[in-house]
Order: sequence, then C-alpha cells, then structure tokens
Amino acid sequence: MPEIKKSPDKTADVADQIRLLKEMTRERDAIIDSSSDGLFVCDGQATVIRMNPASERIHQTKAEAVIGKNMVDLIEEGFIDRSAALEAVETKTVVNLLQKKGNRKLISTATPVFNDAGEIIRVVVSEQDITQFENLQRQLEQEQEIKHQLQHQLVEMQQDVLHTHEIIARSGNMVKTLERALKASKVDSSILITGESGVGKGVIANLIHKSSSRAEKPLIRINCGAIPQTLIESELFGYEKGAFTGAQANGKLGHLELADRGTLFLDEIAELPLPSQVKLLRFLENGRLTRLGGTQSRFVDSRIIAATHRDLKKMVEQGTFRHDLFYRLKVIPITIPPLRDRRECLLPLLRHYVDTFARKIGSAKRLSQAAIDALMAYTYPGNVRELMNICEQVVVMSEMEIIDRQDLPRDVIAQTQESGEDWGSWPPQMTLNQVLDSVERAFLREALKTHKKQSRIAKTLGISQPTVARRMKKYGLSAALAGNG
Repeated sequence: MPEIKKSPDKTADVADQIRLLKEMTRERDAIIDSSSDGLFVCDGQATVIRMNPASERIHQTKAEAVIGKNMVDLIEEGFIDRSAALEAVETKTVVNLLQKKGNRKLISTATPVFNDAGEIIRVVVSEQDITQFENLQRQLEQEQEIKHQLQHQLVEMQQDVLHTHEIIARSGNMVKTLERALKASKVDSSILITGESGVGKGVIANLIHKSSSRAEKPLIRINCGAIPQTLIESELFGYEKGAFTGAQANGKLGHLELADRGTLFLDEIAELPLPSQVKLLRFLENGRLTRLGGTQSRFVDSRIIAATHRDLKKMVEQGTFRHDLFYRLKVIPITIPPLRDRRECLLPLLRHYVDTFARKIGSAKRLSQAAIDALMAYTYPGNVRELMNICEQVVVMSEMEIIDRQDLPRDVIAQTQESGEDWGSWPPQMTLNQVLDSVERAFLREALKTHKKQSRIAKTLGISQPTVARRMKKYGLSAALAGNG
C-alpha cells in the first residue's frame, strides 16, 4: 500500500509572515516616533494621516486634533500659515518652506511618494524648529564682532595715534609700515612713499600730515601726471601777473605757497618733467622759490611728501629722473606692501567696506562664507582701490541681504573657480531658507541662459509658469524675461 505524503503546513508560513510584518511595522513606528524632527504623513490629497510626537511638541497639540484634517482646513484654522504638503501635491516635487509658528520659525520639507502609475499616494513632511539655531547664530555673530572689535582696538593701541577707520592693519608688514609713517610724522624730513597703484599712498600721506605738528594747516595734493608739462611749473611755483599769455591778471599762488606751514603731497612724482625737477630740488635745498615771471625769491615752509608706483632707482639709472632729487626726496622711504602680501588685512577690509557702503544705501548686507572664500583667494591687482570698488558694486547690485559667490564680479569668480559650480558652500550664519533661496536663484539664472520664455523654464524645472513668474519677481529677474513671458 503506497505511503501517503503530508502536505506542507502553509498555516505556519503565513503566521511567520504576519509576525515579520508586525515587527517591521513596530520598527517603522519606533523610528518615526523617536525622530527629533517633526514628521507629518499625508495622503495624496494632503490630508493628515499621521503625526509623530516631535510634531506634537513643535505645534503644542495632540495628533488626534490634526489627523483626518486637510492642510487647506489647517491653514484656514491658523494652525500653519503655509503648507509644504499642498505645494508638493501641486508641483509634484520636493518643497521646502520657511513657516512661522507664533514667535518661532520652522523649516518644512515635503517629499511626495508616487505609485507605479506616477500618482501621489503619500506626502511626508519633516519639520525643524530653527528658532534656537538662529538665536545661536546671532549670538555667534555678536561674539565674532566683539572679537573683531577687540582686535581692532589692540591695533589702535599699538599704533597709539590712529583714530581713523580709513587705515586697517592686521598683517605685520602693514603694522610696521604704519609705525614707520607715524615716526616720520614727528619730523619735517622729506618722505618718499612707494608702492603699487591702489595700495593707499594718499591715505598714508594723509595720516602723516594729520599726525604731525602741521595738522592744523592744509595738506595740498598735486598729481604730477595729471597736469600738462607746460603748466606744471606754474602750478607748483605760481606766477606773477603778465608772466605769460593767458595768465591771471593778479598772478597766482603755486601749490608750494598754498601749503606754507602745511604739507605738499606730490603724487606720481615720477611724471615730473626734468626742468621742474631742477626747480623742486633747489626748493628742497633752501626752502626758497621764485614764481614764474618774477625776480624775487621767497621762503616757504612746506613739508614735501612724494609718492610713486614706479621704480625711481631704475629711472635714475636710465637718466629720466635726477639722482640728486631722488635722494633729497628719499630721506625717509616708506614702502606700502601690496594687498596680496597683507592677507590678514583682507577680511577686516572686506567687512569694513561692505558695512560702509551698506550704510550709505541704508540696507543691511553681509558676505556669505562662499563669497568670503572667493574674495580671500583673489589677488587684487588693483589693491585696496579695487577691493573698495568690488565691495561697493556687490553691495549696490546684490538683491538679497547675504551677498553670495555668484554676486561677485566675473573676474573674481573666474580667478577663484575651483569647480563648475557657482554655489554649493554655505556659511553657518545662513538659515536653510536663505540657502534654498540662493540655490533657487542660481537655478533660475542658469535656466535664463538657455531659455527666454517662462513656459520653457517652467517645463525644464518641472514647475508651473505662475511659479516661475513669482520666483523671477522675487529675485529681481523679471526684467530679463520682459516681453518673453
């Protein structure tokens, strides 16, 4: 008689599967409920079907009071001011929002979940209370500002008599330059200031004058390269009436006489023609001058500070500048280092001029860390003058409070480019909403390079045309689409 085989026990397999499913459900529930971030789960129509304990704490309400309600109703009730879930359902994309809840700020991120047919079946919303984070960031910024102030006060103490914000020195070579300038201000010896264009030779000359015993008398400045050679002598030494055709009827005082008992700053001294160099040398030797067309010499007590970005020693060797005048001017030589050799000065200078120009336009502005990194890596061929121009440009032209890397001039970005992106490194003081705004603006700018119609941009970015219009207006990009909507 054949043996009867028993069929497998299918009941046991089903029981194992049910037990496994329950364990997975408990594990999922434990993860959701233990999350420090608030979590909402909505259905495909943005109706709440789950709310974890963190969200209960954030909103100070029980899940039972919210579950089963649609986000539209919750907005009308004042539970929230905007719904990331609703916008995610509308756009079928991940949505990030900054929301207000009383005196607190929340960051909400809604992520849609799709079925095989491409329909939204769930929307998962995570929430973070960033109020404390922002308070900590403000506290950190205040502490950093105190640190900068203390550093600035320390430098002022070292320099003793510096009472101006025009000169910012953090690097050792610049501090030494200022100390040398201050020492030179105590005597009446001639000074020759050298350095590249834009390093601040005029600022140092002003510091020397203001720190000297001549501070109450005028500082007269003359740019030797900006005056025609035929007029330079009359500008320097003056002229008597009738000295030449077109001369003023009563004659004219020269800059040397105007600076009597004060200081004459001869900028771009290398451009002074040889005949005028001879007369200036005579004045430096005895302090006397004779006006053009005159016969009587007169004593003038004018202290001379000269400046140039050219190599005067080389010009002496070439015969284009008098060696005796060179040494008469170079009694006290002062060389100002270029900005690329004053790395410690860069960040204080950037912050100072951003704040200065922001106050002028009446708008709060600050640099992101990405912008700071790019500006710190730039070589500044135009030195402090170029740095000032960059700061003024970005303050005036930037659309948001935080000046980001893509707001910088093309020369700066091109020189400091490390990757194909113009964004991606964010400062700790930026909120998530500010970061998202910056990224969104960058995306729209990139889209504008390829598409000139809102409809094409909307299709490319996967958003609606009205959303494109709103975002373009928000970031001041609407003008680029004028007539192309």
